[in-house]
Amino acid sequence: PMEVSSKKAVGRFRDVVPASGSKTRDPRFDKLSGQLNQDLFEKSYSFLNDYKKSEQEMLRTSIKKEKNQETRANMESLLLKMVSREATEKQTKRKQQLLRERKKAEAELVKQGKKPYFLKRSEQRKLELMDKYQQLGEKNMDKILAKRRKKNAAKDHRRVPFKRRAE
Repeated sequence: PMEVSSKKAVGRFRDVVPASGSKTRDPRFDKLSGQLNQDLFEKSYSFLNDYKKSEQEMLRTSIKKEKNQETRANMESLLLKMVSREATEKQTKRKQQLLRERKKAEAELVKQGKKPYFLKRSEQRKLELMDKYQQLGEKNMDKILAKRRKKNAAKDHRRVPFKRRAE
């Protein structure tokens, strides 16, 4: 409206003259920056993996030389973080590869004239789990299952009432 209401309080800071200047933009969310190509990104920055491995080796050697227990513990925790981060990255890459393979196979079936089928999340998780167990091998799988059985048995034992345990 042309007239400002007298019932509302006037704001302290008004934009009388619009401020000139360029607005900053975040390339992660801006369309002008284009889309992220994950494969190209990984290829371009693959040299960082070499740096990370060399850092891990340097840490390992410095842990062996270190005499102070506190700094040694800090270094070991840092090394553990780096190793676990590397393992999770490896797992995510494997999952992406499996997803790509499934998509390619599905695209081939669609080209042949079949109806497209999209996996549910639960089915996807099952396939990933099956692949993980295949990667581990039979011996490791037996060890893992034995540990899991033991853990579940301990949980069940805790749930049993205390009086019945004594009998």
